[in-house]
Amino acid sequence: MGSLILLIIAIWLAFFFFTVPGPFIAGAAALYVAGALVVAYFQEFGRAMGLGPNPAAATPEQPPPRRTEDGKEPAYRQYLFGQARHDLRHAHGLVWPRLAALGRNHRRWVKNTFFGYGAMDWHWPVGVVLMVGLFAGTILGLAVISLVATAQGVVLLAVFLLAFLGIYLLRGIDTVLLWIRGVRITCPSCYRRGFYPSYECRNCTVRHHDVRPGRYGVVRRVCACGERLPTLLLLGSHRMNAFCAHCEAPLAESVGTAAEVVLPVFGAAGAGKTRLMIVIMMAVEAIAGRSGATLTLADEDTRKWDAQARRELIRSDKVAKTGIRLPRAYSLYVEPRRGGRRLIHVFDPAGEYFNESERLQELQFLTLARTFLFVVDPLSVDALWARLDRADQNRYSGVRARREPEFVFAQTVQNLEAMGVRTKKARLVVVVSKRDLVSRILIEDGVEDGEEALVRWLDENLHQGNMLRSMRHAFGEVQFFLTTSIISDDSRVDDSIEKLTSWTLARQGLRLSG
Repeated sequence: MGSLILLIIAIWLAFFFFTVPGPFIAGAAALYVAGALVVAYFQEFGRAMGLGPNPAAATPEQPPPRRTEDGKEPAYRQYLFGQARHDLRHAHGLVWPRLAALGRNHRRWVKNTFFGYGAMDWHWPVGVVLMVGLFAGTILGLAVISLVATAQGVVLLAVFLLAFLGIYLLRGIDTVLLWIRGVRITCPSCYRRGFYPSYECRNCTVRHHDVRPGRYGVVRRVCACGERLPTLLLLGSHRMNAFCAHCEAPLAESVGTAAEVVLPVFGAAGAGKTRLMIVIMMAVEAIAGRSGATLTLADEDTRKWDAQARRELIRSDKVAKTGIRLPRAYSLYVEPRRGGRRLIHVFDPAGEYFNESERLQELQFLTLARTFLFVVDPLSVDALWARLDRADQNRYSGVRARREPEFVFAQTVQNLEAMGVRTKKARLVVVVSKRDLVSRILIEDGVEDGEEALVRWLDENLHQGNMLRSMRHAFGEVQFFLTTSIISDDSRVDDSIEKLTSWTLARQGLRLSG
């Protein structure tokens, strides 16, 4: 009887426990377990991400290889483009074992503490309640953690999309600004135009073939050596050494900061193109000095050529003949006190290129020009040459151009049209050279200063009417100058060169007042 009463009391006590304090205990246990799991998740996640004390060891991203045939850039990928996903996976890989271990510890503690004492022991009801709370807390904690992990993924995706949008927004802004300023980058070696340059790292000199905003950085990219590089011209990439993205030839210094002008000088071999280029650059320097403008030679090749050519001209009154190879541009920056800065590329191809159409087609820079300088050597015109006496013919035979100007002009225009150049929208500057050598003929023919007198002399006395009509038919604007490329003892150029230079630069938006 006593055992029955004890059983009834035990059942009543168990019922009372499971219906009144049991749920509270189970709820408290559930909240505790859920909270412990969530706290453990954030602690382990923070340690995995390198936050807080004793950060968990993470697998660091290895430095990227230098550029290979598969197109890899020598730079670290921007964090959102790869490393963020790697870190998230790595963190979760460390978090879930910690959570599983925490759950096993809770179950082990409950089992060892409240079970194993027999059916009549009062511990087991508490253990049952705690097990229920443990199970409920685990479900609740995992649900919260799942929401947090999902939110992390959503935030990462949102930030990635914002970065992706920012990439193309920055690219678009940069492109529009370059278009507004009229900047189209031109390679002085392969003649390609309208590309974005490759840049050389300022620290390790390795080349980055596309520094624009992308997977390797939005505003800045990090080179494999650790150097931080700007990604856009408007952010300062023009301060780095630039190279052609196609032929990898060096470009002008600070390329992309000024509108570019392509100025070809063409004419027969021996017409005086190279000499004219030298004195034009000297004239630009003189005019710029008087007007407060600035002239800067844009690359090392131009500086070397300019120094050597000036020495030859001043010391011996002769310049080396242009080599028969594809010419590299001589580039200079001109910036007036008022108005925009310009980067001028002057091309001086050897006259031999104008003898054959096949070779002339190689001069693709002609398709980029809107102003052409055509050098006419009056000594090459038979009508004038026949009027020289034997002594003058012997003296000038070595400096006489090898082809008459009409042939060279016709050959060039024919190929320009075949290349698709709209010459009707271009201008032609006709430079009649060697005035000093034909001064006697000019005096005899009564040629005075002025374009009209020069054109009339070419037409009536030198019988170049067909060429003159072809010029006006082919080009939208034609201007004539009679020049001499001699320099004075104090290294000053002739006034005719300054007039030619001022007029030509003014047509490029560079009005320099002498």
